[in-house]
Order: sequence, then structure tokens, then C-alpha cells
Amino acid sequence: MKKVIIIFAIWLIFVNVFALIANNRIYLTGDSAYTWQTPETYTQKQTWDPISLHTQWDSAFYLFIAEHGYNYNGEGLSNIAFFPLYPMLMRISAPVLFGNYALAGWLISIFSLFFALYYIKKLVDEFHPGVSPTLVIAFLLIFPTAFFLNVVYTEALFLFLSVASLYYARKQSFALAGLIGVLAAFTRSPGFLLMIPLAIEYLRSEKKPLHAFPALFLPLFAPLIYFSFHALWYGDFFAFFKVEDAWGRALEVNSSHFAIISSAGGINLAMDIFFLLIGIAAAIFVIWKVRLSYGIYMLAMLTLALATGTLLSIGRFVLVLFPIFIAVAMIHNAYIKLGIAFASILLLALYTLLFVNGYWAG
Repeated sequence: MKKVIIIFAIWLIFVNVFALIANNRIYLTGDSAYTWQTPETYTQKQTWDPISLHTQWDSAFYLFIAEHGYNYNGEGLSNIAFFPLYPMLMRISAPVLFGNYALAGWLISIFSLFFALYYIKKLVDEFHPGVSPTLVIAFLLIFPTAFFLNVVYTEALFLFLSVASLYYARKQSFALAGLIGVLAAFTRSPGFLLMIPLAIEYLRSEKKPLHAFPALFLPLFAPLIYFSFHALWYGDFFAFFKVEDAWGRALEVNSSHFAIISSAGGINLAMDIFFLLIGIAAAIFVIWKVRLSYGIYMLAMLTLALATGTLLSIGRFVLVLFPIFIAVAMIHNAYIKLGIAFASILLLALYTLLFVNGYWAG
């Protein structure tokens, strides 16, 4: 526990000091990596306020939902694309923080990250005794998109809940695993896929309590409940899917998101492909060397991401697939691990710089 606290505190301080320096030292023109970006729309905003520095891009939607609720008019980029648990927690927390919704979201992410690290350590200590939990945590925190664990986004909360759910499944506390899993599914749309590793762990367990079996499918209820709310409130059970289509996420390839209009767009596409390949390779390794349930879960998450028809944000999808970091920590060759660490730290610096300066970073 002491090591987790120390590593967490060191990372949190250093990554945020770097973010403040990166935002205020470098003067940039607006981003234009994609056709849907213009320098006039997305410009650099320099600030020494550490709270506002963590509210870019999708953060605005979470802040609006927390303060004003959902809206849907049948078309356009409606905020119902964002699942409710995270903004709900922001709404509950904000009054204690003098109505500061941004601070509430940031603190929720920070505490969620700490508990994610805590459960990763417990999981590795108890079920992967040959692996160093310190290394697993370190590789997670230096992953290129790890700064998202520290901003007003859902990554940290989802990571915490998904790790905790799988931890209790490994403990054969399937009812608790299912309850935590449904919270994860209320955090992000792919969360319902947690029922897959929960079911695998149940089938592989020595004891299979019948009373716990229904709990395995609790994560599936989150999207069903959310879509039913849309049916009752907006008169359309499939409203979420229509909005996802407007966001460029549909069951078809969105060619505009693959169009390279600049060298920046080309780099982004190359990095998205890199993250995808890393995720697939790691999933195969995890199935082979770590745990079947983990690997199948990873492949299911990646398949769902690909099914949206775009690779945008794939770096964030891969970030929350925590078995990747168990796999990296299991590598015996010290030079390979050192190379991964060097590359990850440099890319983490790049993606942090991009995010805090209003550039597309996933």
C-alpha cells in the first residue's frame, strides 16, 4: 500500500508540473490535423490554473451534463453519447466543492486512479505472484495516453471499476464482481463486455454457486437501462446509436477519419494503428501466458472499438486494458523493458503536451 501511495503521488505531481510548463512555455497555432478541425476553432489557451488545464475536448460534455443534464434533439452531436455515472458523481460532489464541477471531475479521476492502482496491486499480489506489481503500475502510468487518467474524462473511473470487478471475480465473489461491473458499464458504453471475463471466471471456478450466476450478466443491464431511459424520455430506444453515427462512430468505416490531410494527420493515424497493433499483440500474449479471461476481454474491447468504424481514441481504449501492463512486466529481457519504458515516457510527454494545448490527443 505504501508503494502505491508513493508512486501515485510522484506521478501525479510530476505529470501535472510538466503539463503546466508545457502549456505555458510553448506557443502553438491551432490544430488542423483533421478536416473537422480549424485553427480558428481549436486554439491554445495558456493558463497556470491546474484545474482548467484538465478540461479539454470531451470534458466540456461531462461538465454540461453534470451541471445541466442531458439534451437530445434527434440529430447532431448530442451529449447522450456519454454514459451517466461519471457526470452523476460530479453533480453529487460539486456542491461540497463550492459548485466547482471541473474540480469535482478532476478529483473523481484522481481518486479513481488511486483505487485503480490499489486494486491492480492486490490483483497482481494475489493471483500473479511472479510479477512485480510495482512494474505493472509503473508501465501503466508511463503509457503514452496515461495523462487521461488525470483529467475530466472517464478513463480512471472505468479502469478502477473494471479492475475491481475482475479482482472480485478472481476471488469468486461473483455477485460483488457483477455489481461493480454494472457500475463500470454505466461509466462507458463498452463496459457491458465485462460480463465476458466474469462468465469465463465463473465457468473456470471450482465452485459455481447458482445464486451468483445472474450477477454475471449485470453489466449488460446498464446500456439496456440507459437506452430504456432514452425511449421513455425522448421516445427513441435507439437514440444513442443515432448520436454515435453523428459522432462518426457507426458499424461502417468512416473514411473521413482516415483521410490524411497533413503530416500531423498522418502521424495521428500511424499512432492509432500502432496502438491497435499493440493491443492485439498484447491480447494474444495475455491469452497465451497470463489469463484466458483477461485476453478474451481485451479482444472483445478492441473488436467493439473497431466496429465503430474509426480508430480515433484507440489510444484511450488500449489504456484501460490493464492486462497489457501485466504482460509487459512479465518480459524477462531487461533491455526490452527499458526500451518500452523510454519510448512510453517520450510519447507520454508528447500526448500530454498535445492535450493541455488543445490539440487532438485521443
